[in-house]
Amino acid sequence: MFGLHLSRRQVLRRSLTGSLSFAAAPWWQVLLAAETKRRQARSCIVLFLEGGPSHIDTFDPKPGADTNGPFEAIDTKIAGVKFSQHLPKLAEIADKLAIIRSLHSPEGDHDRAASLLHTGYQPSPALTYPGLGSTLSRQWKDEASDVPLFVSIGSTAGPGVLGPQFGPFVIQDVNNPAAALDLPEGFGGDKRIERRIKALEKFNQGFSVLAPLAGTEDFTKLTQRADRMRRSQVFRAVDLPVTEPQLFEKYGGNVNDGYLARACLQARRFVEAGVRFVEIQFGGWDTHADNFNQVQNLSASLDAALATLIADLGERGLLDTTLIACFGEFGRTPKINGDNGRDHFPDVFSAMLAGGGLKTGQVIGKSNDTGSAVADHEVKVPDLHATLFTALGLDVTKDQFAPDGRLLRLTNNGQPIRELLA
Repeated sequence: MFGLHLSRRQVLRRSLTGSLSFAAAPWWQVLLAAETKRRQARSCIVLFLEGGPSHIDTFDPKPGADTNGPFEAIDTKIAGVKFSQHLPKLAEIADKLAIIRSLHSPEGDHDRAASLLHTGYQPSPALTYPGLGSTLSRQWKDEASDVPLFVSIGSTAGPGVLGPQFGPFVIQDVNNPAAALDLPEGFGGDKRIERRIKALEKFNQGFSVLAPLAGTEDFTKLTQRADRMRRSQVFRAVDLPVTEPQLFEKYGGNVNDGYLARACLQARRFVEAGVRFVEIQFGGWDTHADNFNQVQNLSASLDAALATLIADLGERGLLDTTLIACFGEFGRTPKINGDNGRDHFPDVFSAMLAGGGLKTGQVIGKSNDTGSAVADHEVKVPDLHATLFTALGLDVTKDQFAPDGRLLRLTNNGQPIRELLA
């Protein structure tokens, strides 16, 4: 279990035992030994569909079933696979996608389910688990960079027990990413900042003598890095409709309020600048009422932005090294309620993956004819995380330690999806 207290001697004993029995290891451990050497996806963009999108109304339609609703199903580039009629651009590039149709979660509450999808663990009062971006940031630790490893457009799961140095740089206003970096009016500029940082460094050096376990050195490095990031041009406001008008329109800049177009285009710019993990929060999917009108509008934004992001990264030679994942905290009920909506449904839902060296043009698992249960190849949330970690070059079988020495595993016994890594 994540958070299990074991001594390093116990961990070493287990590791040695595991090494001696490697010949009898399950397939995925043998595969990982090769995959972590071969696959080196450098970056990851997660599009989190906050509120929980209906799997039936997006990537897993059920034409002819009473649960399907009014949307038609359309053909895709994958033979025999259909998407909702409101995802035509993604349908055209389905050969570049991998669709998981058999995700299952034990959590049907928004907060608990979102925590599980972000951390891979069900919430516990005993431990605050780190989110995907923070876990990866710790593995990728790069204190010399002028940009953060982890950027979140909208709120997301934080670093938890790992500490603030692995938390995200949160952008609340996608039109002005640098809003949180601007100095207060009349502050005095860079020279004053330099004097304060030197004073802080001197203070922390003295304090670390009195309290050597207080993490003062990490705090100093974090402050210095924040100042370098403040001076960087990466997060300066850019008028995307003016600087890249045709591309901005392809991203869906003229669809709805243009938020997702801006967010996805900014994500591409961040990846180009060296940011390793970007999460985009795209809400509005909690459609208990008027589901179909809302999903039609949301899908228009999603379809344009996500399809163009994949094509844009491909044209720039970045798709093979950038893993893209799109999912929400759960699905929605096959049964349509009295308000023409769908309610929370964690029993089965879908996720979409692209890039990152994955084997695409396929569907993993399936739901039954009504979309009410997993019919084949159940995928648990930790399995999804294990797949992402593996594609990004991490060994999910390797024990990890928190700053306080406790054992923290990357996943809660998750196993990578073999078909995506073959």
